[in-house]
Amino acid sequence: MSITVVNAKIYITRIIGGAASQEAIDMAGEALIRGYQDWQGKKYWRFLQKDTSAATAVSGVTATSGQAVVNAPSTGAFDFVNVGQTVTISAGTATLAAGTLVSSYSRNSDGTIASITLSNNIGGSTNASATLTFSANIPITAGTNDYNLPNDFNAPFTARLTVTPRPLTWRDQRYWDRTIIDQTVRGTPSDYTTYNPYSELTQNFGTTHLKFDHIPDAADVLALRYYRKFLTTGTNVDMPDEFLYQFLDYCRNLLLEAKRAQDDPQAYAQSVKEAAEGAAETDEQPTDDDDADQCMKSQWEMGDWNRPLWGNGGFDPFRL
Repeated sequence: MSITVVNAKIYITRIIGGAASQEAIDMAGEALIRGYQDWQGKKYWRFLQKDTSAATAVSGVTATSGQAVVNAPSTGAFDFVNVGQTVTISAGTATLAAGTLVSSYSRNSDGTIASITLSNNIGGSTNASATLTFSANIPITAGTNDYNLPNDFNAPFTARLTVTPRPLTWRDQRYWDRTIIDQTVRGTPSDYTTYNPYSELTQNFGTTHLKFDHIPDAADVLALRYYRKFLTTGTNVDMPDEFLYQFLDYCRNLLLEAKRAQDDPQAYAQSVKEAAEGAAETDEQPTDDDDADQCMKSQWEMGDWNRPLWGNGGFDPFRL
């Protein structure tokens, strides 16, 4: 029962009799984008759950013979890549030796990945339209505590290390700031968080990274389950059948609100205010891991670190 975006716009505009109007069709497209944004912020939808267990292919890559550096074919195309991922190349004139890894990458001034450097030079002859396929999951490197996330990442669900099996708990950065004195110490991670290491006004407007409570002291592999973003540029509407027409009718209502704004601006202003409040609530809830912050707090965190654990009547444990 999936529906193309073209037909979805027609469905949305029919409520105002605008299926034949290009202006109405354009307004329906705006309502679709706004609808995706509103639904993304309403809750963490189970149907958007995904994991990192599948390899990722990037097409349109220029693979230059004799070179190990590969430029991103488009802005953001390599933003998910991490050092240590294995890389293979599609059938064609360019070749890659088995076991080729990503050895490093460079960033543009806006935070997006400009190019990657491979552990082997590209063989064969140059292919201007190659497809590179990167291995699944996120390789963890000893001494590194900054990792790129999938391009469609929205919010974390669960994570675990797989080489030395260990479940991880999502924490807010402020928890570590209150409980971990020296955050440069290496060790075995037990917690992780997601964050933007750059200003969102200068660095790709919110490219999200991942890091651990301790800088990893050994190589491992991270398997991540997460909620993806809605795909707003696909051929079909990104919505499962059971919610498709509820979503399209929601977008219809957005179109009606926009059309009624001239006649009833006060009602429109109220809906805009409610939308802003919803955005603020979403920003306060970066994950649905409800147990992440429900744990026993240390005496240090509670401000009681300089008090004895117990006393016995008039006994003074600090008496000289």
